[in-house]
Amino acid sequence: MSNKTNDMIRYVAFRLFVEVGYEATNIRDICEEVDIKPSSLYFYYKSKEDLFFSIYDEVWEDKINVLNNVVELKHNISPSMKLYFLYKRLMEYYSENIIKMKFLLRYHLFPPEDVAATIRDKYREWSNKEDRVIEEIIIQCIERNILPYDRDLKDYVHEYKTFERGQLIEIIISNIRKEDREIDNSWLRFWNCSMSNSV
Repeated sequence: MSNKTNDMIRYVAFRLFVEVGYEATNIRDICEEVDIKPSSLYFYYKSKEDLFFSIYDEVWEDKINVLNNVVELKHNISPSMKLYFLYKRLMEYYSENIIKMKFLLRYHLFPPEDVAATIRDKYREWSNKEDRVIEEIIIQCIERNILPYDRDLKDYVHEYKTFERGQLIEIIISNIRKEDREIDNSWLRFWNCSMSNSV
């Protein structure tokens, strides 16, 4: 079996999971589009659920890799600037990968009943990895008195992620890439009003 066949299976399955949903997607439809027999698909995946979560995990892994590879996080700059660059890079990533973000949003908001529990568990696992990257920067901000000590670390992380998700939903709804100036202005409003207002 070639990697090309697996790539086609994943491409078609991903598109169907986004367009018609998990429940309406079936193995037969995927196989017809890829022009393979079901036995060929089952060579790679034991079930539709297995295929779905393979794609789900890949989308999350891609996002976490982006977080871990923001170049500015390795630079000797203010941690508040690191947080800004983290946000800016994610906005770029979201704009470039809007269909992946629609996929995640759909299944986090409306998880199919038979896989809902697994989605919740996996979301917690992936979200915790995301939190660790953000926490590390916020701890640096607190240690340098950029952010006040009187707020809980988890509160800061929640505040940041709520803001970031709001920006993501705006990108998804408008289907318009944010200009650098918009990204900067949104960040300044958020930072001054929500994060550092009690400094």
